[in-house]
This record gives sequence, C-alpha cells and structure tokens, in this order.
Amino acid sequence: MSKPNVLLLFVDQMRYDAMGCAANPVIQTPALDRFAREGMHFTHGVTPVPVCIAARHTLLTGQRCATHGRFGNNVPNPEPHLYYLPQLLGSAGYRTHAIGKMHFKPPRRHFGFHRMELMEEIPAYRENDEYLMYLKQVGYGHIRQVHGVRNLLYHQPQVSVIPEEHHGSTWVADRTVEFLRTNRQEPFFCMASWIAPHLPWNAPEPFASMYPVDEVDPPHHWDQPRETLPPFMRSAKFTSDTEFASMDHLKRIRALYYGNVSLIDKGVGRILDALDELKLSDNTLVLFTSDHGDLLGDHGAFQKSKPYEASIRVPFLMRLPGRVEAGRTSDQRASLVDVVPTCLDLADIDYPGRHPLQGASLLGQSGGGFAQPREEFVVEHGGGRTRWLSLLRGPWKYNYCFQGGWEELFHLEDDPLEMNNLLLNEPTHEARRQADDMKDALTQWEREHGFPTSFDSDGELIQSEVPKGQPRATNSQFPTWVENLPPEEKAQMESPGESVLNAMKHEWTYQLTDLNLQAFKEGGGSLEGTEYQRLLEGLPE
Repeated sequence: MSKPNVLLLFVDQMRYDAMGCAANPVIQTPALDRFAREGMHFTHGVTPVPVCIAARHTLLTGQRCATHGRFGNNVPNPEPHLYYLPQLLGSAGYRTHAIGKMHFKPPRRHFGFHRMELMEEIPAYRENDEYLMYLKQVGYGHIRQVHGVRNLLYHQPQVSVIPEEHHGSTWVADRTVEFLRTNRQEPFFCMASWIAPHLPWNAPEPFASMYPVDEVDPPHHWDQPRETLPPFMRSAKFTSDTEFASMDHLKRIRALYYGNVSLIDKGVGRILDALDELKLSDNTLVLFTSDHGDLLGDHGAFQKSKPYEASIRVPFLMRLPGRVEAGRTSDQRASLVDVVPTCLDLADIDYPGRHPLQGASLLGQSGGGFAQPREEFVVEHGGGRTRWLSLLRGPWKYNYCFQGGWEELFHLEDDPLEMNNLLLNEPTHEARRQADDMKDALTQWEREHGFPTSFDSDGELIQSEVPKGQPRATNSQFPTWVENLPPEEKAQMESPGESVLNAMKHEWTYQLTDLNLQAFKEGGGSLEGTEYQRLLEGLPE
C-alpha cells in the first residue's frame, strides 16, 4: 500500500456545538454525523489561539504564537524560518494542494503547497483569486461583494445573491472532489478550506430558509451585565451595530449561521462519497476542524478572540480506517497544534526543526488518541497590553486578561455556560487558592512559550491600563479588487448601493435606518446607485 493520504477539511469560525453529533438538537449535519460514526470525535477540541491568521500558522507549523510570530491577524517582520507541514510532506513525496481560504500574507506565499486554488475574503486583484475568476466565467463577475456585504451589513442577516450551485462553499467542495479524481495515483496532502460559516452570514437559498426563527436556539445571556465581563468586552455589545437587535434578529443570525454549516456539511458528504467511489477511504486520514468558534451573541458579544468556550472550542473529527476506531469519542483537548505531529507520525517523517513541536500525535494510542493524557492546555491571544491567557485543567478554567488584570475562574462541569466567575465579589478561600495556583502555572508557561513583553519588572504577568475607548464602529472593509479592475470591467459592476440592498432585501428583522449609517459614511461607505444615498447625504460630514 502506498503512503497514506491526508485530507484536511478546514472551516472558519465554526463553534464546537454546531453539529448534530455534538448534541445540537436544531442543526442538520448528516455528513459530519456520519464522519463521527465512522471515525473519532474529540468532543473538547480547542484552538490554541482564537483568531484566523495566528491559528492557521499554528495549524501548519505545530508551533505557538511567539515562535511563528503571529498573535492576531498580524504579519511578523522578519518572517521566522520555520518548517510548514506542506513543505515537509512535499519533500517526502506527497502532492500538496490548497483549496479555498488560506489567509496568508502575502496571499500567494505557498509555504510548501505545490498549487493553491484560492478563495480569499478580500483579494486585491481578481486575477489572484481562482474563485473570482470562476464567477466571471459563469456569469457572476458583476457581483461586487461575493462573500456577503462586510462593511454596513457585517453583523446583519443577509442572503447570498449567488445561488448554491456557484456559492463559495459549493466551489470548495467541487474543487476538492476534482482534486481527488485527478490526483489519486500519488500520495497527497490536500487542505480544503471554507470561508464559511465566518460572517457575513450570507447563506444561499434554500439554506437561508432552512431554519425558521421560532425553531432556533437563542444566544444565552445576551443581556449579561457588562461589569461581569472582561474590560475589553464591555463596550456596546462589543460591536456598535447590534445594539438595536431584537431576539428574532439574533435568532435569524444564528439560523443563517446554521444554514452555512449545513451547506458545508453537504459538501463534506460529497467529498466523503468521492473518497469511497475512488477507493481512497481506507488509505486517507481525514481531519475536520476549525480555526476558532463564534460567540453568536452569547455573553452579549459576537465573533472570536474571547476566552469563552464558544470562541475557543472547535469541532474536531478524525477518520482513518484501521488506525482510528469508528465511533470513538474523547474529551481530551485535541488542538490545531496536534495536526503537524499527527501527520508526520502517519507519514513516518522525523521533524527536522530546531524548535520542538508543541503538540502530540493523535495517533499515539491504538484506536486513536494521545499516547499520554493531556492534563492542561493553554489558549492565548494578542500581544502586549491586550494579551490574555486561559488555562484549561480538568473541569477548571482560569482566564487572565492583561487589561485591568482581570481574572476569571470557572468550573465548567458545574457551570458550562461560564456565568459564575468564582473570583467576583468575595471569592472563597478554595477558589482563590485554585486561581493562584493556575495563575502560577500560566506565568511559567508564558516564560517558556510566550512573549518577554508579558512581564513587569517583578517578573509577574503585567496588568495594563484599561483604555477609555469608543465602541467599535461598523466594519469598513470594502472589495478592493473591484477598484483595481480595468475601467471597462469596473463599469459593468453592480453599484455599491445595489450590493447592499440586494443582500438584505429578503430580511425582515431590520432596515437600513436601524444601522450605523454615520459610521458607514465616515468609513467611506456609499449607497450609490439607489435612492437611499440621500440618507447618507443628510448626515453630518
């Protein structure tokens, strides 16, 4: 038998509980549920860093933030010289291929991939993005914001103007199946990466209507008192464009999120069927996971980058007949940092880097799982005064946020929704002792694996000042590639205003006047091409 293949199915911003096999009673994910039955489900999978770029570099290097230089969506300068998984597998005879969102900067830096078929969120040029070129070929080249309207509608419900057949999530599955058909004669490493369910929440029909609002679970503790949250989470629901939201509005957001997951699931099912049809299943390690989760309104906040379970926990499924026991579950905290050692173990490749790998093989024991139990795991985010650290130890979770020196201690078995910070008000002696012990462990971890800037003159984790910042304004990211089109092609594009109205025309839980039009205008937004431009013209400069 030839060397085993590796197929990494990677999604963006998917919560650990957005699967039927994770006991979610609402969402429909038959393919992922099948995946769990035929493979192993790590029920407590966790990201090492809940933000896109940093998580992806940990995924492909097996190293932590201080080593690969990313602690957010930043780019280190100079770039550290590290080994990346595609490079290591490519040197060992594997065909390495990337499909979809890579989020590399610069975008076409390959890190060892022999070929990349890109689908990025905000490419600079259409010619640099295979998905945009595909849309041009099939008659949708005039769509301005193909992955949903980011700027004005970033946190608002919207329906994709691109049909399911040509939607980005379908395209990733299409290209992955085609790759399997044309590359089955040699060992391969293929990373198929979806943008969804990352916002904007622009599911296409019929997935946009798949989950009626009255059947969707609401966010928990949307109205949680701000003073019970870390200082960096207290400003205006953490985003100034959802303060007006009704509960139906919030549930509609979750319904569209679930719709996007179900569309991904449909593609995963097609990919698993293709593996069976091509007789590749028995010799292919398939992994399914995400870079981080999304609060989706829990704790009155959205997005990632928070030290709460909905942000840091991710789905984590693994299948390899003969090596991974079908139907096995594990509550061990498998993580993205374990992907490189798992793949190198599978391919029988020694790691040549000078920095030891920070994870462990998930094939370390018979049937799948770690050779040795993982007693603790640290999640990190940010650098300098905005950094926070979270230590997971059994049922305990201790968070330390540098801003204000904010501490949290949760017992996750007794308090899975993380609503009872045992360090608020007057903590018990036992709680304080537990927190102090875990803080000492975090401090030692940061000395060994973190940043020198994390410590004060006494060698303790810093306590930085809480800035008196304003609430976040509306997202100000616009489709750069449109502005870089030749004049004759640019003239064929839908207008900025049309792109907004087309995306929201089926929504009923909000209207334009509910939104932060002032911030939209100040960020360079326009409703040009529609009668609603007058709304912006009437606002102060």
